[in-house]
Amino acid sequence: MTDPARRPSRGALLLLVVVGLTLGGLVAELAVRLAAATVPSVKALFAGTDPLGVLVEPHGELGYRQKPNSVFKYANGSFATSNAMGFRGPVVTRPKPSGVFRIILLGGSTSHGWGVGDDSTIDAAMRRILAQRYPGRHFDVVNLGFDGYDSWQDFERLRSDGLALEPDLVIMNSGINDVRNARYPNLVDKDPRTILWASVMTRLREDQRRGRPTVWTVVKHYSYLARLPWLIRASMGNRAIPRGPEKVEVDPEAADYFQRNVERVAGITAARGIPLLLSTPPSSLGIPGHHELTSDRTYWVGSDTATQRYRDELDRRLRLVTDSLTRAAAPVAYVPHHFTLDLFLDDCHLVPAGNAKIAEEFVEAAAPFIARAGEARAPAAAVQRGA
Repeated sequence: MTDPARRPSRGALLLLVVVGLTLGGLVAELAVRLAAATVPSVKALFAGTDPLGVLVEPHGELGYRQKPNSVFKYANGSFATSNAMGFRGPVVTRPKPSGVFRIILLGGSTSHGWGVGDDSTIDAAMRRILAQRYPGRHFDVVNLGFDGYDSWQDFERLRSDGLALEPDLVIMNSGINDVRNARYPNLVDKDPRTILWASVMTRLREDQRRGRPTVWTVVKHYSYLARLPWLIRASMGNRAIPRGPEKVEVDPEAADYFQRNVERVAGITAARGIPLLLSTPPSSLGIPGHHELTSDRTYWVGSDTATQRYRDELDRRLRLVTDSLTRAAAPVAYVPHHFTLDLFLDDCHLVPAGNAKIAEEFVEAAAPFIARAGEARAPAAAVQRGA
């Protein structure tokens, strides 16, 4: 029979439980961290899960963008560096200096330059081409595109960031990510289902209002183990995205939603007399010889054929908006693209030579508007020389 005096006290038992749980938690934490450091699939799973290490931030009403002075790394070893103003490329002066022709580039990851270095993006190539073609003129090309942007995000970025930069020309290079919106029935404006990073942006906006992150956010910053519930929910949420079989017909709701947002951008530019170039990023899916028949990317719907059908419809909507604006005498142009397979990294992202080609096409389409701006300044310059 056990001597009651030798029995551990309730406090001692509690201490043993606490110590056991603590040691167990530390072992589990070390195991998860070791797996995240050595197992590629686990490492990829945890990439970007640090709530205080998120490289995006909220802006505007429902927008998101890359944090200023941050580096966004891609799997192929390239990276996107954002400047102090929160976009890729050189910082520009505010207010805009006299004599500068400033171009704003909108769009998703193709515009942002997914998978290429900072000197190989569309905007970087445009700056080089413009400097060669117009010696003596001064140009800024501001890249406000970002990975995952659909047409609503283009609109948000223009009105919250772009207009303050006093653009002389806006390029909207859009129509890839809007395909994913065909998954969602009954689309409405400001639809949260269409916004990537929606839950993260909600948390960050709450942190902004509070003035600090929550204790649980700080715990997840330091503990990989604490991030597991979020990863499980995110995984279940991804599986819940309606993918379904190949769609035979294009869903008019998604195309209508896209067109409304393009018209919003066009309404902003037309009201201010700012020329607008409209473009759909090139797609490899319509080129004979492409090999990717299906994909689990969110911006695909069903097969390559179904996805290309949506892309073609969104491109047709761009041309409809262009025709409507042209009849209203608004400064606008539609920019078509004809690419070969060797210019693609994948189905819609481009190698440096592809970005240089699309930059050349944008500069060519912008030429009449650049010439008019030069003619408008010429009389004033002539008066100054005469004086």
